[in-house]
Amino acid sequence: MRWIVNSEEMKACDSNTIGHFGVPSLVLMERAALHVAEQVFSAVPGIRTALLVCGNGNNGADGLAAARMLHLKGCQVTVVQKPDMGKCSRENLFQRDILQRYGIHITEQIPQHIVYDCVIDALFGVGLSRAPSGRYAQWLLQMNELRAYKVAVDLPSGVSADNGEVYDPCFAADLTVTFAYQKAGQILYPGCETCGKVAVVDIGITKESWLDKKPSCFAPEPEDFKMLPQRPKRSNKGTFGRVLAVAGSENMAGAALFCAQAAYAAGCGLVKIYTCASNRTILQTALPEAILSVYPSADLPLDAEEGREQLLADEVSWADVIILGPGIGQTAQARRLVQQVLAAASVPVILDADALNIAAGQLHLLENTAADLVITPHPGEMARLCRKPVPEILGSMRETAEAFAARYDLICVLKDAVTVTAGPSGTCLNTSGCSAMAKGGSGDVLAGMIASLAAQGMQLEDAARMGVYLHGLAGEDAASRKGAYSVLASDLVKAVGNVMDAASRMQTPEIRQKYKKQNHNTEDDD
Repeated sequence: MRWIVNSEEMKACDSNTIGHFGVPSLVLMERAALHVAEQVFSAVPGIRTALLVCGNGNNGADGLAAARMLHLKGCQVTVVQKPDMGKCSRENLFQRDILQRYGIHITEQIPQHIVYDCVIDALFGVGLSRAPSGRYAQWLLQMNELRAYKVAVDLPSGVSADNGEVYDPCFAADLTVTFAYQKAGQILYPGCETCGKVAVVDIGITKESWLDKKPSCFAPEPEDFKMLPQRPKRSNKGTFGRVLAVAGSENMAGAALFCAQAAYAAGCGLVKIYTCASNRTILQTALPEAILSVYPSADLPLDAEEGREQLLADEVSWADVIILGPGIGQTAQARRLVQQVLAAASVPVILDADALNIAAGQLHLLENTAADLVITPHPGEMARLCRKPVPEILGSMRETAEAFAARYDLICVLKDAVTVTAGPSGTCLNTSGCSAMAKGGSGDVLAGMIASLAAQGMQLEDAARMGVYLHGLAGEDAASRKGAYSVLASDLVKAVGNVMDAASRMQTPEIRQKYKKQNHNTEDDD
């Protein structure tokens, strides 16, 4: 996992590097500015003119230092900064003085007569918590209108580092050069859309600078494949766990099929589907490997209902992990299913789809169970669980997932383009996946994958995070073969096998190290 930070955490890490370890702030600043200049020269070959708009804090000082480095490489620089010297940081004043000694003039207005190859935003960095106003807002509007390659220093001005909120106006970057660690606002929507490409650069802040307080947020990466369950040679189907899928209803066989197929594809040894009798032929034809346990589709008389309850109790006791909810509907019978499984289960339960909508009306069900729970809502389902409008959920994905997970002592997988997984060990922001996955059945595949990994022995929280990450990679793999428009849930299931095979090969230290050298543009430490 690689660490993802918010503004407070980044400031603390920076402060510890300076105060505890004694690294001068100007040393960090020079390294930051050098990386900005290098990234600019790489992104804009043959650059001749650059506009740098700088604030009065240390982000602005980074920009001033970068202006000097561009100037010394032959670039004509224009530096814009407010004249309020009394509010400038010590480092900012220091960098201003150096620029003036080199004969670089600092102006208060953006010149209109110069054609710029590159515009660099060094106004606020990670410290902004409200919409830019006054002259700053005017500058940002002018900068966005310029037809030049746009670079943000650490974070585009107008983006919250903490939750990705975008203020108006906001700098629209083609490239963001961020220091030491990626910020949450560069991953979460809508902030990530204003950052362009994000380059994480090493300026000398290391993992030691966290002292005794580590970040609470992280993102998965291929090196984490080392935690996947091993496949010992001496094994049998029981070695790799048993998943019970309480899924499907009349005319909804697909939900049961996809989660069961995905559980098998991700490595589970045995999958049993508990579903209505009308799904028998479809499921036995499409997935003969699955064990079926069926109940009549219609409501039953009392004596027959008692028999069905005993059958369900027996199946619950058979399982190592249970998937509850895909395609079961919200009938009275479905509500009884959810109530009975949660009352009887003592193994992990993955609550998905209809089970979440049923639980939204009976939240006490989440508290009165011996099972460890993973919930996998999309924003609409989360809105019903939280009794809040969907836009409010979309605007606070991380905060919502964390609060709900803490309130009900469970793991919350809040699905979106960037899925947020919140649990006791922290919050994971998923960076895999693509729009090709926005199809019916995709969530059923995810539920099956999470259950499969947990059944094979992974810790439940790790299974949730890794299931989400592998699910996204399967989407990318399927899209590379079929295109962004045509991927179906069945294609995702097929891609799971490709991804699991690649992941198993990544488990060896030699291949992980090779990957790191080829693909990492950061020096972040785990």
